[in-house]
Amino acid sequence: MKKKILKATIVASFALIAGMNVYNAQKSDVMSGLALANVEALAHDENGFGCDNGCVSNGNGCECHGWFEYYKEYQWN
Repeated sequence: MKKKILKATIVASFALIAGMNVYNAQKSDVMSGLALANVEALAHDENGFGCDNGCVSNGNGCECHGWFEYYKEYQWN
């Protein structure tokens, strides 16, 4: 009788642990909206003006989330 109870307890323990592992594996870690907004804001302003190439001085205009009359778009070599 005691052996049957011990076996049932061991089987139930393994089933419980396996179930918890499956449940934890199915949960997805999603960044909060605030964290995503912070990442986008930091990446957006890496070039100074928030453009793909950015604006540099000594030009005749640069459209970079607004018009900059005395700047030009930076050209990558």
